[in-house]
Amino acid sequence: MNRLNPFNRFLLKIVGVCLALSLLLAMFRLNDQVEGTVNQAYGFFSSLRYTLFDNPIQSIGNFMNDFSSLYSLKAENERLRKQIDLLEQFQARLDEAYRDIEDLKVLNDLKLSMSEYHLIAALVINRTPDAFNHVLGLNVGTLDGVELNDAVISSTGLIGKITSITSNSCEVLLLTTEEELNKVSVKIRITQTDTAEALLEYYDVNSGSYILSLLETNATINEGMTVISSGLGETYPSGLLVGTVSKVEVQQSAGGVKVYVTPAADFAHINYVAIVKRGNLNVD
Repeated sequence: MNRLNPFNRFLLKIVGVCLALSLLLAMFRLNDQVEGTVNQAYGFFSSLRYTLFDNPIQSIGNFMNDFSSLYSLKAENERLRKQIDLLEQFQARLDEAYRDIEDLKVLNDLKLSMSEYHLIAALVINRTPDAFNHVLGLNVGTLDGVELNDAVISSTGLIGKITSITSNSCEVLLLTTEEELNKVSVKIRITQTDTAEALLEYYDVNSGSYILSLLETNATINEGMTVISSGLGETYPSGLLVGTVSKVEVQQSAGGVKVYVTPAADFAHINYVAIVKRGNLNVD
């Protein structure tokens, strides 16, 4: 067998090296393709996992968080609404307390100014809706010196008289009652020194006014004049504020004058009153 000369051996080495390099490059290309395929497969499965699992789970989690936030917000709104309701109740009670304090202050001032009378302070304990404009109950009675037909005033004016009494309670017939037997002798102040006698006939529900008939037909009555009790009857002492003239009507048929008087007392809000006693107060 012929031996290869040096040139042939060199050539074979070159060919071997080239084959080795070609094989190595082919392996690198195959590895890149495998990695690309693996990456594609990984991306596909990652997308599939996100679609089938991650996204639904995330959506459910977001929904639960939103629902929890909405529930918390609703609970907070409900709590705030209850607080607002409580504040409104407290404000109403505070306003009522302020009114009571003002009424008591005025009644105390009246007690000091009306030195010729004795005043018995009383608290309204009963006033039913069906008899709201008719009667009210007080927490004082005969043990406190109260008697039948005693006049009763609020902080702003005359409201009625005592018509029923026990040892520790009594009932007041209001001037706003529809009973026609509750007439009051009054006088209208025309000037500082001149007055006109009149009779409080009844309370007109439609106009919210007392209706007066003049006993002195020649007197000139105008709107804004003050009306007070005259003291001519046995029930109401003189000088108790009744109201203010709001309208005057001349009765053509009867030839008289019909006077409308706006009550001085606020009959819608009566909590504290005073019973007016003439002369000395004797309590057993």
